[in-house]
Amino acid sequence: MTAIVKLKALLCLALVLSGLPGRICDAAIIYPKAPDGGRQIVCEKVSRILQAFPRAFKGLRIEDLTVADPYQSYSVDLMDLASGRLLSATKAGGRQYLLVHGTNAFGVAYLTVDEKTGKAMKCTGVSESGFSEGRLEALRMAEQLPQVKKQDYELRALDMPWIAFAAVWLHGNSDDIIIPLPPTFGRWDAYQPYSESQIMKLLKPEAMKKLKEPHGMVD
Repeated sequence: MTAIVKLKALLCLALVLSGLPGRICDAAIIYPKAPDGGRQIVCEKVSRILQAFPRAFKGLRIEDLTVADPYQSYSVDLMDLASGRLLSATKAGGRQYLLVHGTNAFGVAYLTVDEKTGKAMKCTGVSESGFSEGRLEALRMAEQLPQVKKQDYELRALDMPWIAFAAVWLHGNSDDIIIPLPPTFGRWDAYQPYSESQIMKLLKPEAMKKLKEPHGMVD
């Protein structure tokens, strides 16, 4: 069995967090349909990185890592934020795969997808940073929310680097929950659930301030 095959698929991130294989997820956090061939491309990319840099991911072997189910990333440009539009103005991006060992996240892989065919195209990079652990911590917190016990929420990423904002976005049929990730630079609370209207009140002034800076028009 090759090292790539040994990279295990994660059907539900809650199984990793609980440490109980086969346990049914308590929280109704769901994932979008995975792109065809995406996990294989990510596994091959991670395999090449670990072969070239064996000390990456704190020296873990490739067979020790789990590639979690992917979620889609979204962003909003500054003009929309400044005009008071948030989730309705999001633009869909690629997929993100957390790289997990036990109950810890050690990195995230980024994948571009052909949205017309649903097929994976290219792994554009693999990041080894605290960003991935922050997203995993937000998921741990999200699983305990009373809203999540009542209806399904699709896991999404909401990332706007032009105002240094990153969050877990839980998209439900009746409402949305936004959980900011650190660092927040004291502007909002990390790992705390916000409604769209609450987070919009915080992000709009940031966008307006950014637009007043030179070269502030970012798409």
